[in-house]
Amino acid sequence: MKWDIFLSHAHEDKDDLVKPLVERLAACGLRIWYDDTSLRVGDSLYRSIDRGLSESSYGIVVLSKAFFRKAWTQRELGGLVSRETVDKNIIL
Repeated sequence: MKWDIFLSHAHEDKDDLVKPLVERLAACGLRIWYDDTSLRVGDSLYRSIDRGLSESSYGIVVLSKAFFRKAWTQRELGGLVSRETVDKNIIL
């Protein structure tokens, strides 16, 4: 897998919660798929997210009111749920 963690979150949670979380996880040596560092200008958003979802060992989902109002985050959560099996938990 290219990334250890795919981080799904709402933009509204980025400054207070998500950026500090990413910094702490990266300091532990984990490779994080995070929109600020993984997306490049000109990338297809759909393809980039799908690649991140499929090439990450696990997913962390930051649940909040803002998260449940967004279509993108619902799509990411669905992608992670679809990878879960009885024998393997993907979502942390």
